[in-house]
Amino acid sequence: MDILLEYLFLYCVCATGGWCIEVVYRGIRHRKVVNPGFLTGCCLPLYGVGGCILYFLSGLKLRFMPNEVLRVAMILLLACIVMTLIELIGGWIAVQFFHVRLWDYSKEWMNFKGLICPKFSLFWTLISAGYYFGLYLPLHAYVEQVIDLPWLVLLIGIYVGVFLVDLVHSLRLMQRIKAYAKHMRTLVNIDQLKHSAKEHFRAETGRRRPFNFYRMVSNYMTDVHGYRDQIHRKWGNKDED
Repeated sequence: MDILLEYLFLYCVCATGGWCIEVVYRGIRHRKVVNPGFLTGCCLPLYGVGGCILYFLSGLKLRFMPNEVLRVAMILLLACIVMTLIELIGGWIAVQFFHVRLWDYSKEWMNFKGLICPKFSLFWTLISAGYYFGLYLPLHAYVEQVIDLPWLVLLIGIYVGVFLVDLVHSLRLMQRIKAYAKHMRTLVNIDQLKHSAKEHFRAETGRRRPFNFYRMVSNYMTDVHGYRDQIHRKWGNKDED
């Protein structure tokens, strides 16, 4: 039970921290605030899982290594490989099962199916180095105290509960996106879909964004479906004439 709570704490911290990193990175790159990932809340599961694995790797003794420098180098190499594999698996699941691209590296040098590339593997290595040298020891100190802090256990429970509700809600939307993608016979870029839905909402209502962002996306797909059906019927009737 103690270990489960410890890793749940790590997951919460890293998933939220990763979300913040992505918001800042995409804000600088695209010059606009973008909610990354497919969840509504400030949580990126990929970073949460990756953070737990990095914590485990950071604690490895690796006594067979001849010195500390090589031990750290081996840990960072393992972290780079594992994080790249997590990114590959997560991206592959989204593409294969939901017909959605959560990210697209197809324009990057030596990319593999647009899901991983050397550039972002290097980023993962740098993030892993920052985690090892800057976060591991403070996190380790908190992790060891989790079971003794009832208020922290309560916060973890609330976070996990909200996350599970968000996950179920977002997976339902992903099923709708999958149906839409199959109908259109294409892969859906999630960031482009969000942007198009926001522009559609603004044109329809005059407001910048709704309270329920994913209801906006769902309504956008419904409207697009309707528009295409109208066009199909219109041109179909003309062909028959």
